[in-house]
Amino acid sequence: MPALPPPPGVTYVHGLVKPAGLRVPRAWYEPSDAFGWRGTAVLFGVLLAGVAALPWLVARWGVAGIVPVLPVIGAYVYKLTILMHECCHRTLFRRKRLNDAVGLVASGFLVTSYDAFCRLHWQHHRHCGTDEDGEESDYITLQDASPAQLVAHLLKPLLGVQAARIGMAALRGIAGRTAPASGTATGQASADRHAPIVSPAAQVAAIVGVQAVIALLATGLGRYPWLALAYPATAATFGLFFSRVRAFCEHVHVHRHEGECSVRSHLPNPIDRLFFYTLNMNLHVEHHLFPQVPACHLPQVREHLASVGYLEPAMTSRSILGTIAGVLADARARQRGATA
Repeated sequence: MPALPPPPGVTYVHGLVKPAGLRVPRAWYEPSDAFGWRGTAVLFGVLLAGVAALPWLVARWGVAGIVPVLPVIGAYVYKLTILMHECCHRTLFRRKRLNDAVGLVASGFLVTSYDAFCRLHWQHHRHCGTDEDGEESDYITLQDASPAQLVAHLLKPLLGVQAARIGMAALRGIAGRTAPASGTATGQASADRHAPIVSPAAQVAAIVGVQAVIALLATGLGRYPWLALAYPATAATFGLFFSRVRAFCEHVHVHRHEGECSVRSHLPNPIDRLFFYTLNMNLHVEHHLFPQVPACHLPQVREHLASVGYLEPAMTSRSILGTIAGVLADARARQRGATA
């Protein structure tokens, strides 16, 4: 296949536009149940093991013993949003119902509405870069922020102030009052967005059941009742912090023009693997180009894009910290230019 012309930078207008002729094999649209079950077992297993370890750590080393574990628990709470994301695309497993069932259980860990989460994410793919992007769309206004404002934006979730707003949105979603995504979709797509994915009763049952199990594990079957607060506090701080940092690094671009949405991938490294990524979702350019290609095939998609000359160096960052440093440097340079 001849090399394709390079894209016009790291931004795209109203959704990532694939150059004519850019295709991937049909087989890459087929989910792998083995990949899905392995990812599900690891994410649920590590999170539950971390929660179950809390009373043992307290008994052995006191309260100080749980401090190093809390950020890891928060990271795995956040990583369940990536699992739920794949379920929303119906690309984690071959069967639609299995995707929705696993996504529903994940939403129980997150105390959120699976239905609302999916609708907001679909809206993100339809309207990325516009005011209609409802998922982590802070990047739209951050292009004019100072370095100090950018840092404050990233650290704010650690104060817990974001949790109340998200909790209210989750309650509205569970009650079925989530606003439908706006746009110019076809009648069928509009009907699909209005149709409930899971019933409110099933959603409430998932949250109550999962949170009861977590409380039992965290408290050591009631031996340390105060440890029941550890999981929600960690999710509301570290979990939201890791989520915001990841969204920031995938989409923020200080030179963004109106209507554009930047997108970048990140190379795998141990720190990012532990705290930020799972299920190959560090390959975010690849995901936005082919949102219905299952995550198990995204490394192959990346190899294909590189082989046809599509990828540019600016589309990939070596690490989350590297991206943050680069964005802050751009913000400082723009600020100096404005005051010169």
